[in-house]
Amino acid sequence: MAYLDVLSPGFFSSVQDNGRVGMKSIGISSGGVLDIESYSLSNLILGNSKNDACVEIIGGGFEVVFSESTFFCITGAVGKNYLNESLILLNAPYYASSGSKLNISIFDSGWIGYLNILGGVKTKKILGSRSVYINSEIFGKKIEKFEKINYQVQNYFPQPKIYKIKKKYSNLSSNQDIIPIRVLESAQFNNFSEVYKQVFFNSTFTISQQYNRQGMRLLGPSIEAKKNNHDVISDYVNKGSIQIPGDKLPIILLSDSQTTGGYPKIANVISVDFSKLVQLRPGSKIKFVLVTIDDAQKAYKKNIKYMQQSMEEETLNTFTCKVNGSNIDLKYHFDGNISLIGIDGRLMPLDFIK
Repeated sequence: MAYLDVLSPGFFSSVQDNGRVGMKSIGISSGGVLDIESYSLSNLILGNSKNDACVEIIGGGFEVVFSESTFFCITGAVGKNYLNESLILLNAPYYASSGSKLNISIFDSGWIGYLNILGGVKTKKILGSRSVYINSEIFGKKIEKFEKINYQVQNYFPQPKIYKIKKKYSNLSSNQDIIPIRVLESAQFNNFSEVYKQVFFNSTFTISQQYNRQGMRLLGPSIEAKKNNHDVISDYVNKGSIQIPGDKLPIILLSDSQTTGGYPKIANVISVDFSKLVQLRPGSKIKFVLVTIDDAQKAYKKNIKYMQQSMEEETLNTFTCKVNGSNIDLKYHFDGNISLIGIDGRLMPLDFIK
């Protein structure tokens, strides 16, 4: 089987898909990708199934060599990415020949990127998913240097196309100094007095360096539960739950969160804002905005419409040349320092012929 030979795993990289659904009742976390929107886009671009696994890269700094020819794409966080020595775009299916080197830089904007392969990566499936769960090596482990990540060479080509995401709708595009994150009341919302609810919703919090796939700790004002009781009988938690532990600073649980927790939960991030939240880097500032379930449902429906409108497929220029009496259509794209050409369904940097 073909494989990606890992030269640099970056800060933290792992294989992920949509996770393990419906297993929390037996103590198994759902796991899965952090930024569902960027991951879903990568499968769409390549024509993969919706649950094909990819490599999730936190922070960037990832470098691999392709053992066999295939197609790939990169979505999510923005940085300078190179196929061999040619700068390449996000959100486009590229052809990588055997021995090609892909370098994904430290990210300039956003925090999580996705490298997907035509047909998805083919690590071992456990309980219906290839997702690595960082808190149990039963479900795999993070990617290490010199590791080989398998993929299956496919016998079809994706169409040469480039997707551009309208800046207005991108979860990476906010120019605000303080990012609003919408939340719902959570199970123990009334374990907090009106005073501390007001502190929670009127304050600015900073994402700390204590940030991994399990959760992100926030820095800011203390949030105190009634009677200073920060222990409750353990109950259900999920990604987006905001716990207030004994140190009185919020923790937002992410995809690899535990299935139950014993700290009071004051709020829960709505699903629409979760992808935006996880793309924020340590040091980013956020403010919580309380909404109703009706508001959250309307936002979800609106976001689906926005995503459909925001993904613009850029038209490649076409010219026809005659070779041995036959017409051949070539597609090309010039974008600043990036020049691409599409031949026989293969999108490649224009200097691939060197």
